[in-house]
Amino acid sequence: MKRVLLALALLGLGVGMAYAQPTNLASGVFVAHQPPGIVYSAEWGSWCPNYVPITSCDQENPTMSIAGGAKGVWYVLGAFDGDKVWCGTEFGLGNYDNGLMSITENGQCPTDALIIPSGNWPGPNTGVSVAATATSWTGNYQPVYWFVSYSYYGDPMLVQITANPGTGFGGFANCLTPPTGYPAMCFGAMGINMPGIPCCPVVPTQHACCVGDVCVLVFSADECLGMGGVDHPEWASCDGNPCFIPPVPGVCCVGEVCYFVTEEECTAMGGVMHPEFADCTDNPCHIITPADPTSWGAIKAIYR
Repeated sequence: MKRVLLALALLGLGVGMAYAQPTNLASGVFVAHQPPGIVYSAEWGSWCPNYVPITSCDQENPTMSIAGGAKGVWYVLGAFDGDKVWCGTEFGLGNYDNGLMSITENGQCPTDALIIPSGNWPGPNTGVSVAATATSWTGNYQPVYWFVSYSYYGDPMLVQITANPGTGFGGFANCLTPPTGYPAMCFGAMGINMPGIPCCPVVPTQHACCVGDVCVLVFSADECLGMGGVDHPEWASCDGNPCFIPPVPGVCCVGEVCYFVTEEECTAMGGVMHPEFADCTDNPCHIITPADPTSWGAIKAIYR
């Protein structure tokens, strides 16, 4: 019965921590995206309202053409395997050549989010942390930042999204208390006058987690530890319940009667387990009972 109750409890917990839940950000990626048709204009203070939503990898456009002396607008998107809710993100930019291309304007989406930039942001090898204040990010393929890039000569350039060089972390944090951080699975790159690098969310492989003798499929060791379990990445499934080890029977003494049963069965019978005895041969329970003066144990004591 205890095992059944534990399994039911874990089923409910598993649903709460399931990969499809909006707080599980393990599939998160950073997408470099230039909405086709968007044209730079100096009249815009923030480019967040100009973002044209996309819903899948097929709609990503990590390539932007800018003639020499012109500007273009592109975004960094947070993308997942489905709709999510998150309250923090952190990323950086790689070592691009700002002698060929410079970022002249930039900002966070939403505009009221708090940013903690490293020095010289958004220059080469710099990073930024972005935290929601009044509004969390909700949905999928949502913009977290925008950039206006200026091309000096129209030469090809690749701007790689990376982890924040200052912290070594690139990823997302959910809105729980305390929040849980999830590293990004991949980082896209914006190609200026050359092909960029697309990045698509992929659901990680599940593996077994043993919570007691109940097997639960999880996506990470942290998820397993959060259940109070023992992580088993070497098991790809819960088929046959590898976590369950059948109880080993042993000697149980109920008064002077010997039974070879499991500990649970012995307790239900009101008995006492005796692991020092291998079996019920010669009835070891009768020998150890001191209350019976006619017992074989008492007789042995007299003639010892």
